[in-house]
Amino acid sequence: MPQTTRSDVATSTNAPTAPNPARLAMIPIEDRDWFELLSRPDYPAIERQIRDVGACENPVWLSGRTLLVAIATGEIVTSWSSEGTAFGAIPVRCMNRRATRCASCSRLYAGDAFHLVRAGLSGGKGVPDAVAGHPLVFATLTAPSFGPVHRRPNPDRPRDVCRARRGKPRCQHGIPMTCHHRHASGDTLIGQPLCAACYDYPGHVLWNAGASALWARMIDFLYWRLARAGGVPRSRIRRTVRVEYVRVAEYQARGLVHFHAAFRLDGPEDRAQEPPSWATAGLLAHVIGEAASAARLRLAETVEIGAPILHFGKQLDARPIMLDATLPAERAAGYLAKYVTKGTEDAHGSDVPITHRSQIAALARTDHVRALMYTCRTIGTLAPYEALGLHRWTHMLGFGGQPLTKTRRYSSTFTALRQARADFRNPAPSDTDDAETARKGLWRYAWQGWPNAAIAEQAAGIRNELDAARELSRQAGKPA
Repeated sequence: MPQTTRSDVATSTNAPTAPNPARLAMIPIEDRDWFELLSRPDYPAIERQIRDVGACENPVWLSGRTLLVAIATGEIVTSWSSEGTAFGAIPVRCMNRRATRCASCSRLYAGDAFHLVRAGLSGGKGVPDAVAGHPLVFATLTAPSFGPVHRRPNPDRPRDVCRARRGKPRCQHGIPMTCHHRHASGDTLIGQPLCAACYDYPGHVLWNAGASALWARMIDFLYWRLARAGGVPRSRIRRTVRVEYVRVAEYQARGLVHFHAAFRLDGPEDRAQEPPSWATAGLLAHVIGEAASAARLRLAETVEIGAPILHFGKQLDARPIMLDATLPAERAAGYLAKYVTKGTEDAHGSDVPITHRSQIAALARTDHVRALMYTCRTIGTLAPYEALGLHRWTHMLGFGGQPLTKTRRYSSTFTALRQARADFRNPAPSDTDDAETARKGLWRYAWQGWPNAAIAEQAAGIRNELDAARELSRQAGKPA
C-alpha cells in the first residue's frame, strides 16, 4: 500500500504552536517542513514513536484505548488512550516481509525465521536440545523445464557461455537455440526464454499454482518409501517415525519457485524421542530423492490446455548433514532464512498485488514476466482452475503458497516468537492479578504511512542510524 500523507493529523491535543514567521522566512523552502518538525514541542514523543516501530517504512496507525477491567465488578481499574499521543493515534509495524516494501519489518521477519529454523535444528525456543542429534537432511527441489531460457554462466569457468550447442539448432519459429554470451549478474536477459512462442507459459503458471499441493503429495510418497524401507505397514508408519521439516520457497530467474528444506526424523511420540535405528539420515536422503521423482499431481482437464501433470524437475539435491563446528546451526538456519524476505524480485516481477489486467504492462519489468502475468489472468477465468486463485496471485506468477512452511512439531511458531518479544519489551505490571482482571482493547484503523514527508524523511534517517548501529554490533561480535 502506498504511503499516505496526512495533512489533518496535527489537530490532536498535542498540536504544535506555529514557528515564528520571521524566523521561518529565513529557512530555505525545501527545509521548512524539517524545521517545523524539529520545532514541535512534542517532537521527542514523535521520535519515540518512530523508534518504537523500528522506523518502519509504512506503519499502520490505530486510535482507541485499552481498559483493564475488574471481572467481579466490571469496574475500570486502569485505562490508556491514544488521545494523548502526538497525532491522536499510535503506529504499529506494517510487518511486510518483503525487503522491497519495508526493510525494517523484513529484517525482523527474517530474524524470526532464523530463530524458528535454528530451534528445529539445534533446540531452544521450547524445542528440546535432543533434536540436534536426530538424522538431518538438507534438500533442494526444483521445477521442470518449460522451455530453454538464458542462464548465467559459471563464473569459475572462463569458457562457459549461456547456451553452446553443436549444429546451431533453431526452433520451429526459426529462433536460434544457442547463446554464446556470458551474461553478468543482474542481466535482465537471464531467465528469459530463447523463444517466447515455444515456451509453455500455461504449464509454467500451473506448476507455480500447484507446487504446494505437489509438495504435499511428495511428503505422502516419502512416508510410503520409509515404510517400505523399514518393513512397516503404510498405515503404521506415522506411528513409527515422524518426518519434521521446514521449507522455504525461492524464485528462480525464470519465474519458477523451487524449494529449500531441512528434514528431521523424530520418534512418533515426542520431538525429544529418537527415531528407530533403521531410520538414518542416509536413508532419509535416499527416499526424498525417490519420493520427489515419483510424485505426480494431475490437474483438471480443459479443452484449452488438456490435463496437465505436475512433477518436480530432474535437478534434485538431498544430502545428510551433521551440525558441528564446520557447519553450525546458525549458518544452516541463515541459509534458509535469507530467502523469506524475497518475492519475485529475482524474476523481475511485482511486489504489489495486481487487481486488473491494465496494471500488468506498468508493473512487469520484462516481456517474460508480462506474459506470465497475462497467462495467470487468462487461465484464472477457466472454471476448473478458479480455485487456484490465479487472479489473486498474478503478481506472484501464480504461486500462492507461504514463503516459509513447516510441520507443527518442527519447532516454535512466529506467533510465539512475536509474543515473547512483546512480553519482553512490555512486561505486565507486577501488581496486576490476571485472575481478577481482564484487558479489553477498543482500537480502530486510522490511516497508514507517516503523517507527512518530513516525518517520513526523519524515519529514514533513524532507520539508517539503526542499521549502522546494528552493523557495528555485528562487527564487534555482539548481538544487535
